[in-house]
Amino acid sequence: MAGLAEARVDFILVGGLAVAYAGYERSTMDLGLLVEASDENIEGLLSALEDFGEGHARELEPDDFALEEGAVRVVEAFPLDLFTQMSGRTYEDLLPFTDERAVANATIRHLDAEGLISLKKDSLRPKDRLDVKALRALQQGS
Repeated sequence: MAGLAEARVDFILVGGLAVAYAGYERSTMDLGLLVEASDENIEGLLSALEDFGEGHARELEPDDFALEEGAVRVVEAFPLDLFTQMSGRTYEDLLPFTDERAVANATIRHLDAEGLISLKKDSLRPKDRLDVKALRALQQGS
């Protein structure tokens, strides 16, 4: 993440690690990022990922990042899920629901509790439902 931030790639950390940063720690095996979908940002993302892990990301092309639902998954030491849209929302839509955090000499954006709840509240996945319940409890001070 720090490498992407240093390369000035616009992204928001989403998923389990963002949930932990929002106050509810749970295990996660992947890293989810919602990236801004402009051509310039995607080119920067691809450039920054060239040296990631074993280099599988070098096979990616800008056309892989159409503005649509679903993730581009890069599997290295851990799975990296790259989204341009989640539940119909883009980077720009979710930017107001972010906090910043220092990570390895860089500043990254992650979804705050409100953003995570809005993204996960209609999910059918059990872990998303648990996240929403825990984040709502944290918001209420329980």
